[in-house]
Amino acid sequence: MHCADQLAKHIRPGDATHTPWPFRVDAHTGTPIDEEEYGGMIVGPVRLFDELLKLGEGDAASFKKARDMAWKWLMDNPLNKASAAWDKWSGYYEDVPKDNVNVNDMTSIVTAYYIISHEDPSVVDPEWKHHVGHLIDRSRVLLGRGPFFGAWAIDEQLRPDGGITGASSVDTEFLPHGGALLGVDNRGCCSRAGLVCRTSQWGALNAMYYEKTGDGTARENAFRSLNYATYFAKSDGEIACCGEGTGGMFWFEDGHADAGRSFMWALGAMPEFAPIGQDHLLRSSSVIQKVKYGNRSVEYRTFEKRGTEVFRLSFKPVHVMAGGAALTEREDLKEDGYTIQTLSHGDYEVRLRHLQSNQISIKGD
Repeated sequence: MHCADQLAKHIRPGDATHTPWPFRVDAHTGTPIDEEEYGGMIVGPVRLFDELLKLGEGDAASFKKARDMAWKWLMDNPLNKASAAWDKWSGYYEDVPKDNVNVNDMTSIVTAYYIISHEDPSVVDPEWKHHVGHLIDRSRVLLGRGPFFGAWAIDEQLRPDGGITGASSVDTEFLPHGGALLGVDNRGCCSRAGLVCRTSQWGALNAMYYEKTGDGTARENAFRSLNYATYFAKSDGEIACCGEGTGGMFWFEDGHADAGRSFMWALGAMPEFAPIGQDHLLRSSSVIQKVKYGNRSVEYRTFEKRGTEVFRLSFKPVHVMAGGAALTEREDLKEDGYTIQTLSHGDYEVRLRHLQSNQISIKGD
């Protein structure tokens, strides 16, 4: 709440050279450090304000104003081809010197995730299909390694050392305005094999894009890059950031956050990728407070009464209850109920919507 209050208090409209909040500031004075007026994960506060508004917590008017101002900046600048800041996804990695020209794909892909994770992406972005597709392609062209037997690996950023010289092999369509003069050769950071965090997240966004559009290329990209990303894991579950021989291979972020989360995004979008013959709740629009897997049954509780969940199940649901009310099988989820799609090996993809209760029970014969 304190973070939200401060973000709402200090937001500004922004422009092509100023993000709604500066990238780095002196915490005591609020003054930008080294004139770092541009950069950062602007969509992060947007998501925070969305959740607080949904919960009805805090100063709703102030939060909505800040949320709308930040999202308008994203739509008018890095997502707007007519802006001088088009595709200028700069900042996020704080362990590098000031370099406003250097771009990465963390800020762009999480923005794409925010858009496409909405049940109806057009609610936040009428041009969502074009924007998300462009951001997926941008990551591959700017930061792609390979392909390795058809799998694209994705690197982190262009030039964390302050600049790389050499003939450009990057399609300038995917660089911010003026980028043709950079002379980058997409050999920045951090591995010739790509990074597991960036590769798995790129694969996950392809899976989500396929879920919403049916795009066959996105499905193939998801399948190959997610498989490739598994090669960064040791048999004991420890996950390396980069290729073998890279110093300090085991980064906390990659081993315990990004990679695992990205795989969950992918499995929720494409249950056909989930383990065969097992029962898994793969995605939920609300926090899962409790889940119990039994013999041909799943029982769980969500934080909110309203929600949608996605499963891969080894059995076909017969009795589905939300509280004391029975849910019925439907063709779609425009109302409360559930849909069933047959998967390989006798498994089922189940999508469920509940509107009145947070206590859900699924049972087979």
